[in-house]
Amino acid sequence: MKKYQEDFLIHLIRSEALKFGTFKLKSGRISPYFINIAKAMNTGSKASMTANSYASEIVNGHIGVDFDYIHGPAYKGIPLSVMISSKLWDVYSIEKRWGYDRKEIKDYGDNTEKELIGDIRDGDSVLIVDDVITTGKTKIDNWKTLSYFKKDLKPKGILVAVDRQEIDESGRPTSEILEEEGLPVYSILKISDVFEYLFERSINGKTYVDEEIKKCFDDYFKKYGVKD
Repeated sequence: MKKYQEDFLIHLIRSEALKFGTFKLKSGRISPYFINIAKAMNTGSKASMTANSYASEIVNGHIGVDFDYIHGPAYKGIPLSVMISSKLWDVYSIEKRWGYDRKEIKDYGDNTEKELIGDIRDGDSVLIVDDVITTGKTKIDNWKTLSYFKKDLKPKGILVAVDRQEIDESGRPTSEILEEEGLPVYSILKISDVFEYLFERSINGKTYVDEEIKKCFDDYFKKYGVKD
């Protein structure tokens, strides 16, 4: 785990953006952990730390900066897109346009922004940013929406905070499904690495993943996780 990845994981723990317990997901699955990226960016300092982690993954990871536009799906992707764009400029002097989509169509004011907000252009290479990926369906739908409104868009991929490394209802890995749609998945952290790092490790005098929690995760991952 690289330094910025380790720092980001500690940030998720300290901000309580990563929690352990019993959580029902939108997919209906009962998960032993939950990630709420909003808690990792609900103050100025937290937002800066989160944005720095995403920007570091873009610049120092496998993504690179050869794209034009950062898209943040509503809702959590919206602040992420502007924070990452700002951090890329402040730290690396890299200028990227950013924007987001609406969940409800705007029927007043400027008609050019009824469904999409931002300076996205025909032919753009687009990086989608969000918190997590579970089944991938919402990301595919989001890309179809972008492609409907703009011509010849090229997907750079999807960058998330944590890859849950899960399969869909048919047993196929989510990352594989998205890859087939032309949407490679990048993540700052993978959930298997998160649990391996935290297992019986004390952070600020507290152990977050003990044997019981690790077993719950292993059972969940055996059922829903990607197979080697």
